[in-house]
Amino acid sequence: MIAAIRHGISEVRGNYDSLEWWRNRVFVPYVVGTATRLHPAYPGYDEAVHVMDEDWDVLVVLDACRADFFERVADLETFDEYRRVVSLGSHSSEWTRRNFGGREFGDTVYVSANPHTSLVAGDSFHDVVELWEDAFDDEAGVVLPDAVVDAAVAASEAYPHKRLVVHFMQPHGPFVGSDVEDPTESEAAHWRAYAENLEYGLDYALEVTETLPGKTVITADHGRLYSTGLKRSLGLFAHKPRLRFPELVVVPWAVVEGERTDVRVGETSSAPGTQVEERLRQLGYR
Repeated sequence: MIAAIRHGISEVRGNYDSLEWWRNRVFVPYVVGTATRLHPAYPGYDEAVHVMDEDWDVLVVLDACRADFFERVADLETFDEYRRVVSLGSHSSEWTRRNFGGREFGDTVYVSANPHTSLVAGDSFHDVVELWEDAFDDEAGVVLPDAVVDAAVAASEAYPHKRLVVHFMQPHGPFVGSDVEDPTESEAAHWRAYAENLEYGLDYALEVTETLPGKTVITADHGRLYSTGLKRSLGLFAHKPRLRFPELVVVPWAVVEGERTDVRVGETSSAPGTQVEERLRQLGYR
């Protein structure tokens, strides 16, 4: 607690004259965020899914995947069950903290292309495969999905008695799976690039469901907003924490049945590596 207070004071001292900092770190998460949490029209935490309490052997996470876009891109008939669920967070760090932070899951191995896994819950799992550190594609600016599939297969073989979380960065930007030259040109260009990147990443997610044993669920940590004008000026775009807009917290839950895994509990891993902040900056989180 004391360390958190000191960190907060340090942040204020370093950014007190930055309007952007006050907007992104105070106004959006605490003023707007409080309003959305209290407003009856927006999904609340009380109805959100705690992913570790659900029944699965492999949990595939598509980063920033909205349920409505998933339903446009995916063939829902290929799944044994499909529904929409509410996420615990509107940002990867919030979702990770609320699902895993401060808890131990010795029966689970986490294969992650997202640095927030290690930053927030690096010691919560039996092992964390830190792809953001070892398989980051500097030219693409992200971990590509084929590397995630390869690592997931290797982890399944190395840990046959563990639940497995496989966290892709797609459809989160950069939109490497799209041929849209400038996704910032317009709202239409943005969503086209996003949908194409989702389609690109989903192919690899489906490969996981076909390759790995067990009951697999495809879901997302959060969704995504796009706005212009006053809303954008106020910071209401992308995926800021603490917001409960449906576009940010309503995510897919697609189930593929399979022969169940004999899961066994073990020890949890040690703390994360050292490149977290740099990778977060490259992905636009900083």
